[in-house]
Amino acid sequence: MSGPLRKQDLLKRVLLGVDASGWQALVVHRSHPFGLRIFRCEDAHFISFRIYIWNCTPGGRNRPVDEFRVQLTGTVPQAERGEITLLLGWHEGYGVFVGFDMRRHAGQASASPSIQVKEASLLNAHNRAFSAYDRANGEIAICFRPEFLVEYCMNLATLHGFTADDEALGMLNTIDTLNERDVETRIASFERREVIATIRKKYREYDFRRRVVTAYAATCAFCGVQLRLVEAAHIIPVAADSSTDETRNGVALCALHHRAYDQNLISFDEAYRIEVSATAIMRLSESGLAGGLAAFREGIKSAIVLPADKRDYPARQYVAKSREIRQWQT
Repeated sequence: MSGPLRKQDLLKRVLLGVDASGWQALVVHRSHPFGLRIFRCEDAHFISFRIYIWNCTPGGRNRPVDEFRVQLTGTVPQAERGEITLLLGWHEGYGVFVGFDMRRHAGQASASPSIQVKEASLLNAHNRAFSAYDRANGEIAICFRPEFLVEYCMNLATLHGFTADDEALGMLNTIDTLNERDVETRIASFERREVIATIRKKYREYDFRRRVVTAYAATCAFCGVQLRLVEAAHIIPVAADSSTDETRNGVALCALHHRAYDQNLISFDEAYRIEVSATAIMRLSESGLAGGLAAFREGIKSAIVLPADKRDYPARQYVAKSREIRQWQT
């Protein structure tokens, strides 16, 4: 078991979580508490965060063996206007964060202040993405994997507003197996239903991406590039009724070829041969938008790069159905 991390290493875990969530971060204050602005390239705004974070360590002498804690010694958490304030613990062994309700701990100061969480909640978050823990004093602690850091940040008030007997609380603990119908029919509160639906959608997207990108060794199936530029594309589009999140309905593509694939500029057939649409090229030429075509063609392979495991090969029936739905034209 590794020892406690330094504050700057804890900051790195936060930054990796922001990246895994699909966002970018600018560090504006590198001393604890850390100041971050997170943003996405397609957005014209950013969100400011103040982050208090500590190692999540065993509870100490004469404490239950399954109890872990963060110790706030020497720090009095304070919230600032215009910022979202996070109160986090990080468990390096399980690779998860635990978030506490800042509204309950702002200004907390004592000789040895600490906040507890049970190990079972940390483990459940490691295994199932999210886990909520009732601290028996009315506070709900939220444990989660790094790729859900931004979803947690965006839904702080609602998540920590759950109660021990809340239907949504149980759903959060089983987000990996939760189906859409359960969310729609079993949660009365619109706000809580929307939060659980958002997290469930994020889980499905991340799980699909992880499986597909791993199957293709983080390599674009059309050009072979890696460079951390690879995304997971659905073969049958996700909006289609017949779409599925099976790995066999996915193909790993770099950002350029993902966009080209979705715009019907490029495709592949049931034999996995790659094709560039002459029809699409003609339309682009007529619009004076065919610049770079030679370089675009030059980087494309004759057939897609296939996964090492044949069970992850694109299902031929999905490829055929996709070309029908996308109305592919050669």
